[in-house]
Formats: sequence, C-alpha cells, structure tokens
Amino acid sequence: MNELINLTKRNIKVFLRDKVSVFFSFLSVIILLALYFLFIGKQYVSGSEFDGLSSNLKNYLGISIIMGGVLVINTLSLSLGVNGVIVNDIETRKLDGFMVSPVKRYKVILAYFISSIIVTAVLTLIMWFLTILYVFITTKYLYSFKTILNACLLLILFTFISSSIMIFIVTLVKSQNAFGTIAGILGTVVGFISGIYMPLFILGSGVSKVSSLVPFTHMTILLKQVILSDPYSKLAPEFVSALHKPYGTENIGILGFELSMTLIIIFCIILSMILLVLSYFNLNKKMVK
Repeated sequence: MNELINLTKRNIKVFLRDKVSVFFSFLSVIILLALYFLFIGKQYVSGSEFDGLSSNLKNYLGISIIMGGVLVINTLSLSLGVNGVIVNDIETRKLDGFMVSPVKRYKVILAYFISSIIVTAVLTLIMWFLTILYVFITTKYLYSFKTILNACLLLILFTFISSSIMIFIVTLVKSQNAFGTIAGILGTVVGFISGIYMPLFILGSGVSKVSSLVPFTHMTILLKQVILSDPYSKLAPEFVSALHKPYGTENIGILGFELSMTLIIIFCIILSMILLVLSYFNLNKKMVK
C-alpha cells in the first residue's frame, strides 16, 4: 500500500513541478473561456425573446452554459496532462527502473491512474467552486445546494471516465513530440464534436450521430442539464423547452436511437473499465521491453 501511495505522490509532484505542462493542460480551457466571453457567449442570450430578462439573469444563463462545457473539457485536458508523466517516464527510461524494483507492475500503472484522478478532480472542483463564487458576485444568483452537490458528483465521475480514456491514449504514444501534438489538437477536436463550441444541431444530423458515439458529448449534455436547472427555474416552462436544443441540454441518444442518459453513462463507465484493462496491457508491454 505504501508503494502505491509513494508512486502516486511522485507522479503528482512530477506533473505539478512542470509549470509548462500545467499551463498547457489549462490552455484549451483558457481558449474556450476567451471564445465564450468574447464571442460565443453573447449569442446564447441575444435576440428579442431575451429582452424581458434582466442582465443578471442573462449572465446567469450564459455563465451556466459556458461552464457546462468548460468543466468537461477541463477533465479531459488535465487528465491528459497528468498522464503525460507516463510518456516522459518511457522516453527518459525511468520506467525501466521500475522493472528491476520489487514493486509490482500493476501498482505502477495504478499509481499513474490514481494520480490523474486526484489532480484532475481537485483542480476541476476548485474551478467549479470559483464559478459558483463568480456567479454570485456578478449576478447575485446562487446555485442551490442540490445543483452544487450533483455537479460535484458528476465531475468526479467524469474525471474517472476522462482519465481512463486519456491513459489509454497516452499508452499508445511513443514520444513527447507525438504527445504534444495530441495534447494540442485533442481539446479543440472534442470541443467541436461534443457540441461545446457550438450546438450540435447547427452541425447537422450526420455530425450529431458521430458525436453521439463520443462520451464527452453526453457528459457535456448531462452537466449542462444539472447546472442550468437553476437558471431554467427562473424562466417560463415554454421558454425553457425552446432552449434545450440551442443550449445543448437535449438528449441525443446514440446513432439516432433514443436511450436514457443513465444507460448512456453506464455504457461510458463500462467503456472506461475496458480501456483501463487495455491500458494495463499496453503499458505492461512497454515495461517488458
């Protein structure tokens, strides 16, 4: 047990000491926030139908939409950044040192995964609490305890899913250059295909079907449904029903087939567990070499 704890601490320290890596882990989030606040965000609360709403309520809606996507991207980019330690250990041959130590290999691999979950969950939850504080200061609205708690639980679950997917991707990478390329484009690609940068209905039914196969799409939809539940409660029901599609809070199922969000999330968890097992075999092969 002590070996697992020490390895986990070591991975966390290695990541946090690399300030450049930490910065680039947040880069896609920073870009997304800049795009929302400068351009995209205003489009969500513009139009004559919003004229009767106060500026505070408009901002409440806008920020809730923004953060529903940002927090999901955060779980992706941070977990990818933390798992970059694996690539560094492989390239610098530090992983070879574990081969001659008495530490069991599954503990080495499990430590990478646990460190990814800890760092990603903590930093993402901090961002969520800063969002709550920012919303209260700028709009005087406060999310309900139920919404705050549900969002926290979802973010922890999403961290598990994202870390599983990212560690699998990283175990397929052989060099820092390849890792840097993936880290540079993955957040942007997922942002578009998951309906974070713009609503899926704008991209057409074909893209929506492809997007329905991506776990991050459903993670974004579910988190938006939770975070927007409070702002929606301030609006008339018929107004809210018209916002589901443009705001990305409408369930899209998988490949056009209607499935409950609960079932979809269960599928995502099962996929995560499968990818974890595959990650173990991938990394074990590298350790054998």
